[in-house]
Amino acid sequence: MAKMLSVQVEDSLAKTIDKAIKASGLYSSRSEFLKDAIRKNLFEVSMARESFREIHEGFEELRKLAKSRGYDGKMPTKAERKAIAREFVKKHNIR
Repeated sequence: MAKMLSVQVEDSLAKTIDKAIKASGLYSSRSEFLKDAIRKNLFEVSMARESFREIHEGFEELRKLAKSRGYDGKMPTKAERKAIAREFVKKHNIR
Protein backbone atom coordinates (compact mmCIF):
# COMPACT_ATOMS: atom_id res chain seq x y z
CA MET A 1 0.00 0.00 0.00
CA ALA A 2 1.38 3.39 -0.97
CA LYS A 3 1.40 6.29 1.44
CA MET A 4 0.97 9.83 0.14
CA LEU A 5 3.64 12.27 1.30
CA SER A 6 3.56 15.95 0.53
CA VAL A 7 6.84 17.81 0.08
CA GLN A 8 7.32 21.52 -0.30
CA VAL A 9 10.60 22.75 -1.79
CA GLU A 10 12.01 26.10 -2.83
CA ASP A 11 11.39 27.21 -6.40
CA SER A 12 15.08 26.95 -7.24
CA LEU A 13 15.20 23.33 -6.06
CA ALA A 14 12.07 22.46 -8.05
CA LYS A 15 13.68 23.97 -11.16
CA THR A 16 16.87 22.01 -10.53
CA ILE A 17 14.85 18.81 -10.14
CA ASP A 18 12.99 19.52 -13.37
CA LYS A 19 16.28 20.09 -15.21
CA ALA A 20 17.70 16.85 -13.80
CA ILE A 21 14.60 14.95 -14.91
CA LYS A 22 14.87 16.30 -18.45
CA ALA A 23 18.63 15.84 -18.67
CA SER A 24 18.64 12.28 -17.37
CA GLY A 25 15.72 10.94 -19.33
CA LEU A 26 15.33 8.40 -16.52
CA TYR A 27 12.28 9.84 -14.82
CA SER A 28 8.84 10.69 -16.09
CA SER A 29 7.83 12.84 -13.12
CA ARG A 30 9.02 14.67 -10.05
CA SER A 31 7.40 11.99 -7.94
CA GLU A 32 9.42 9.26 -9.61
CA PHE A 33 12.61 11.31 -9.25
CA LEU A 34 11.98 12.01 -5.55
CA LYS A 35 11.13 8.38 -4.76
CA ASP A 36 14.40 7.29 -6.34
CA ALA A 37 16.33 10.00 -4.47
CA ILE A 38 14.77 8.87 -1.19
CA ARG A 39 15.65 5.21 -1.87
CA LYS A 40 19.26 6.14 -2.65
CA ASN A 41 19.52 8.29 0.47
CA LEU A 42 18.07 5.55 2.67
CA PHE A 43 20.58 3.09 1.23
CA GLU A 44 23.47 5.47 1.94
CA VAL A 45 22.25 6.03 5.50
CA SER A 46 21.99 2.29 6.10
CA MET A 47 25.49 1.74 4.69
CA ALA A 48 26.91 4.51 6.87
CA ARG A 49 25.19 3.01 9.90
CA GLU A 50 26.62 -0.42 9.09
CA SER A 51 30.10 1.07 8.64
CA PHE A 52 29.79 2.85 11.97
CA ARG A 53 28.75 -0.41 13.64
CA GLU A 54 31.73 -2.24 12.12
CA ILE A 55 34.12 0.50 13.24
CA HIS A 56 32.65 0.44 16.74
CA GLU A 57 33.01 -3.34 16.90
CA GLY A 58 36.60 -3.05 15.69
CA PHE A 59 37.44 -0.52 18.39
CA GLU A 60 35.78 -2.70 21.00
CA GLU A 61 37.83 -5.68 19.85
CA LEU A 62 41.00 -3.59 19.92
CA ARG A 63 40.13 -2.41 23.43
CA LYS A 64 39.69 -6.00 24.61
CA LEU A 65 42.91 -7.07 22.92
CA ALA A 66 44.81 -4.20 24.51
CA LYS A 67 43.34 -5.03 27.91
CA SER A 68 44.33 -8.68 27.51
CA ARG A 69 47.88 -7.46 26.86
CA GLY A 70 47.94 -5.58 30.14
CA TYR A 71 46.68 -2.17 29.04
CA ASP A 72 45.78 -0.39 32.26
CA GLY A 73 44.16 2.76 30.90
CA LYS A 74 47.39 4.64 30.45
CA MET A 75 48.53 5.54 26.99
CA PRO A 76 50.47 2.56 25.60
CA THR A 77 53.90 3.13 24.20
CA LYS A 78 54.39 3.39 20.48
CA ALA A 79 55.84 -0.12 20.41
CA GLU A 80 52.85 -1.48 22.34
CA ARG A 81 50.41 0.25 19.98
CA LYS A 82 52.21 -1.18 16.96
CA ALA A 83 52.18 -4.69 18.44
CA ILE A 84 48.45 -4.49 19.19
CA ALA A 85 47.73 -3.14 15.71
CA ARG A 86 49.86 -5.85 14.04
CA GLU A 87 48.01 -8.57 15.93
CA PHE A 88 44.64 -7.08 15.00
CA VAL A 89 45.60 -6.76 11.32
CA LYS A 90 46.92 -10.31 11.24
CA LYS A 91 43.80 -11.72 12.90
CA HIS A 92 41.51 -10.00 10.37
CA ASN A 93 43.70 -10.54 7.29
CA ILE A 94 43.90 -6.81 6.65
CA ARG A 95 46.55 -5.65 4.21
